[in-house]
Amino acid sequence: MATATIGNTPWAGITASPSKAQLKVLPHRLARPRGAFVAAELTLLAVPLLATAWGGYSFGTLVPIAFCALFFHINNLDKSIVGSKSSQFWIDLLESVVLGFLASALLFHVLPGLLPRVDIALAAGLLIALLPVILRPLLRSLVTRGKFVEEILIVGTGDLPAKLHRALGRGMGHSKRNPQMLSPFESRAERGSAVDLAELNELVARDRISRVVIAELGAQSRERLAAALLDSRLRGLRVNDAVDFYEELSGKIWVEALNPQWFVYTNGFNRSRARMCLERCFDVTLSLLLILLAAPLLVLIAIAIKFDSAGPVLFRQVRVGLHGKTFVIYKFRSMRDDAELEAGSAWAAEGDERVTRVGRLLRLFRLDEIPQAFNVLRGDMSMVGPRPERPCFVDRLAQVIPFYNLRHYLKPGITGWAQVMYRYGASVEDSYEKLQYDFYYAKHKSFRCDAAILLKTVRIVLFGRGR
Repeated sequence: MATATIGNTPWAGITASPSKAQLKVLPHRLARPRGAFVAAELTLLAVPLLATAWGGYSFGTLVPIAFCALFFHINNLDKSIVGSKSSQFWIDLLESVVLGFLASALLFHVLPGLLPRVDIALAAGLLIALLPVILRPLLRSLVTRGKFVEEILIVGTGDLPAKLHRALGRGMGHSKRNPQMLSPFESRAERGSAVDLAELNELVARDRISRVVIAELGAQSRERLAAALLDSRLRGLRVNDAVDFYEELSGKIWVEALNPQWFVYTNGFNRSRARMCLERCFDVTLSLLLILLAAPLLVLIAIAIKFDSAGPVLFRQVRVGLHGKTFVIYKFRSMRDDAELEAGSAWAAEGDERVTRVGRLLRLFRLDEIPQAFNVLRGDMSMVGPRPERPCFVDRLAQVIPFYNLRHYLKPGITGWAQVMYRYGASVEDSYEKLQYDFYYAKHKSFRCDAAILLKTVRIVLFGRGR
């Protein structure tokens, strides 16, 4: 039986690592400012809390700070504060503060007893708004000096390490990049270089690597890597599978590295009859509230559509739903009535000439989706889930995208993780990206996850971030 030597002790039952096995190694640095951001938030919350306890101030002073801090995390400002573009940073900051004040005003309206003095509430809101502005240059300076930074090696014997590197660079969310990934650090392992498997532990120790990402599909190679890294792992090194690392960093599942075993053995994808029953009650309640609250707006939209262009107010189309069953979806018509008479079925593109003037406004704020609340009442859809696609597109996409039909194990939704994290799908490439978000949602589906998606949807509706 093969053995491996760990700390000068031979261990049986572990495949030995051949010294001449070559690994492709890609070094990276990962900015980790979130801990410092949260610490600063908690410190800021502690100041008015102490003032409330000892100075007799209203607990309402904490409300705008708490809500703004909540939306900082919903907008991922705690993760992207160091690496995001200036324009994206200011947009996320402004949205968080505005939504924080709106949520505070709503709570004060419901519970007027919490309302503090206006000047104190404004000062508290200004204080929390200044926090990211002050922290951004400070944290960027510290990251440049090597603080709050994680040194990472991506290793594997085939093409997967380079593919993971490209996937990380292509885009993490709506900003089309990963604001946590920094330029590769100085290492003997240059980008795309190869090292001996026997040298891996030495390289980890010399470059002070805190995490190794295994980008390898071959079972035998993975076993050899495990044997080579066992000593370092037991000494505190973090070791992640490439799919899990990509999921943690991006909020989506890396489809290119998936296999059926991953779906079977990974955590998540939990479903139960009790949970499905509660979700159904939640869907019915929320869809009824949406219809009742939006009733005056629905009338105005219907009138605007009728005056803007010829054709019906509602648009009906066959879509693929749960377990591949088809149903008729309802939407406000946002295109000309003859949009597909000449070209046939086609995805809606950005700046599509078939979209009417009213339709552009509806699409920008996602108001054309509201009639789907009736689909939710009928049981065809849920409030949150993967967007339903047309049968002709499903057939085409299933032929070119691995595991595409597995998204139909969830009921489709009006909004979803892919919708709040990515633009409208207008190509096979877009559908591939959205499938990765759909798998992430299917794995992590919960009431907490649904609540976060609904909050992000509110942000899109209020600020016109739709496409």
